[in-house]
Amino acid sequence: MAAQRQLALPLDLPHSFAGEVLPDRSNAEALAWLDRLDAWPNGRLAIFGPAGVGKSHLLRQVADAHGWRVLEGPALRGVPTPAPTVLDDADGVAEEAALFHLINACAAARLPLLLAGRAPPARWPVALPDLA
Repeated sequence: MAAQRQLALPLDLPHSFAGEVLPDRSNAEALAWLDRLDAWPNGRLAIFGPAGVGKSHLLRQVADAHGWRVLEGPALRGVPTPAPTVLDDADGVAEEAALFHLINACAAARLPLLLAGRAPPARWPVALPDLA
């Protein structure tokens, strides 16, 4: 019997987050948006849902795939330097002003910002008028 050899084919497939999580109705829309960075309004996207549904996992996948930094809302303080960013627990920021500065810094530099929280951004407990 002749020896069998495996043939390696060069496949350059576009990156998609859909293959890294189990697709279902609950995350189908988030996955579609994550694969379309150019369609994010003003370079920002917020995903939300109850605890334990995989938001943090999705954020880490995006950060790893694109080399973005990861920040945690409760630890966010001061004036963050502009960089492509994922912000987990954005609805629990320690300093609202820091969130305001992060949003503005990313917007001014035309850098993407992906946020996640348990509630939609319109229901985040913020007092700063520019964030409300």
